[in-house]
Order: sequence, then structure tokens, then C-alpha cells
Amino acid sequence: MKILKKDYKHGFVELIPENGDDLYAIYRILKIGDKVSAKTSRRVKRKEEEIRADSGERVKMTIEVEIEEFAFHGFGDNLRFKGKITAGPEDLVSLGTYHTISLSLMEKVRIYKIKWATMEKKVLEDVEKASMLAQILILTIEDNSACFALVTQFSLKIISEYTSSVARKFSDTKQHTSEMGQFFNESLQVLQDLEKQYTPQVIILAGPGFTPENFFEFIKNRDTVLIEKIQRVHVSSGGRVGLKEVLSKKLPEKIAKNQRVAYETRLLEEVFKRIGQDTGTVTYGFEKVKNALAMGAVEVLLISDDQLKIDDLSHRMVVDELVESNSSMKGKTVLMSVQHESGEQLAKLGGIAALLRYPLYD
Repeated sequence: MKILKKDYKHGFVELIPENGDDLYAIYRILKIGDKVSAKTSRRVKRKEEEIRADSGERVKMTIEVEIEEFAFHGFGDNLRFKGKITAGPEDLVSLGTYHTISLSLMEKVRIYKIKWATMEKKVLEDVEKASMLAQILILTIEDNSACFALVTQFSLKIISEYTSSVARKFSDTKQHTSEMGQFFNESLQVLQDLEKQYTPQVIILAGPGFTPENFFEFIKNRDTVLIEKIQRVHVSSGGRVGLKEVLSKKLPEKIAKNQRVAYETRLLEEVFKRIGQDTGTVTYGFEKVKNALAMGAVEVLLISDDQLKIDDLSHRMVVDELVESNSSMKGKTVLMSVQHESGEQLAKLGGIAALLRYPLYD
């Protein structure tokens, strides 16, 4: 997601959703009464066409509505919100009439709130941080050429590419083996240097034929730490063409998403592990978590994101206060998606749990 502008003082954020997860993030922070401004199309009738319901021309325009209904459908990445029009082209729309906006990927949307809750801000902060979590290094390699690129949520940057002189295997096997070893040494050195400089979470090793597999084995025998970060992918070409193929498969996005899901799963596994071992270093339920926060014992606060969709404003204020309290004591807060199993399990615990710095017993 690209966050273009964030102005909580004046009550709005402006952003561009880039994938289905971004649409879901927007859905998580919306509530009835918020105002949303986005591009849409609306049927505009001339006076002579007003008798027929299906008459008129559809015109693209930017409209702002005050939300009365909204829904997210994960299948098809569909986010819709309906409400009364509060702003738009005065010659084309009547304020106070109803309109439904279907939000599309890669289109700008502005969200207005009377007050941004801490939890809602937290969702956007997590989206921004995802750009760092999603930092991935891609190496496409074939025969005697290598191309290195860094991918984040917002950009792609080719860092290095080069070609080495390697004799063909069938013409001189000994020379080919020697020169291939030199090529692999050079490529490994570049990879190690880039790993130190950018500390990517994942390295994608891609290319055609046996070269990527042989290079993977070469690394395995020389750098056991680096090899743990590498994921191999088969593509039909090396170089920049192979890089485009990796991106067309949306592998960086899938890897970043899987990383987040795996992280949330590990946290919840730790919750159940500590419950089972009766260590006293875990608690769940709002009252118990509130007491642990009051004692400064919370290390990681876990909240299922269905707590954002509760209509009870007093309950939402309680959730906000807990998040603010945890933040003030340098605790970590993790919002867990109920779209995944770990979030569902947390919801069954009441939607909130905490890993503690030290034991607390009832």
C-alpha cells in the first residue's frame, strides 16, 4: 500500500491500495460515519431521460460519501461502501442522494474520521512497516550472467548485473569447471556484501536450467547462515527478463504475506505453550490483560482484528486505551488477522492475550 498523505490533525489519510490485503486493511479501519472520497462512475441523466430508470450516461468522477454500509469480499478483492453523497461535482450529483463506491486497486482513496483511534493508526503503521518486512533480494542467474535486485513494497531497484567469461562445457570441461567456480565465487561475494548492506528477510534465487541449483549447492558448502534465507524459484530466463518473470508471479508479495502469517502463528503457539506449561508469563481476556498492563508486565500484546469491527464504542475505547498503555510502556502490539487460523484462535480466547516479561499468578 502506498500512503500518500497522513494528516491526523485534520482527520484524513490518503492512500493507494495495491493488493487484496491492502483493501482488507482499509476495511479493518472503516466504521459507520466515516467519509470516503474516491473515483467512481455514476449515471447522469439529461432532463429528457429522467423518466427511464436505465437511461443516462455513466460518467467518471470523484465523490465523497458518508458511510452507512460497507463490506469486504475477499474473493475477487471487492471493497464497497454505500452512503449519502457529501461532496462531488455540483453539476452532476445532488448532495444527500445515495451512492455506492466500489474501491479498485491502484486508485487513490481519501478517508476522513472525526477522530482516528489508536488501533486504526496501528493498522496503518503496520502497513507502512510491511515495506521493510517485505524487503527481498532477488538474484537471477544463468550460465555466466547474474542480476541482483532489491524489492520492497514500494520499489524495485537493480543493484548489480554482470557477465563473466565462461568456456562452454563441451569444448573444454576443465576450463569450464574452473571458470564456473570463479563465476560462482564472484556471485557469492556480491550476494554476501548485499546481504550485509540491506539485511533482506528473504533471498529469491531464480533462473533456468541447472545453474541456480548448482549455485545453491555451492553456497550451501560455504555459507550456512546465508543459505537459510534463500528460496529457489524456476523461471525460463535469467537477467532482467527472469526478474520480470519472478515479479509477474507475485512471489515477493506472497513471501511477505507468508512471513507475516508465520510470525503471527509463532506468537500464538508461544501463548498456548506457556498456558500449557503454566509458566505464569501469559494471560488472556480483557480484565487480566488490563491488570498485567497496569503492572508493566506486558512484553507483547496480541489483539485479533475483529475487535476493530465491534460496534460498541465503549468497548473500542477500552481496546484503544490498552494499546496506548502498552505503547507508553514500550510494549509491542500485534494485530492478528482473523482471516488466518492464528487470528481465529486468538478470537476464541476473547480476542486479546499478552506474553509477559515476568510471571504473574492469580
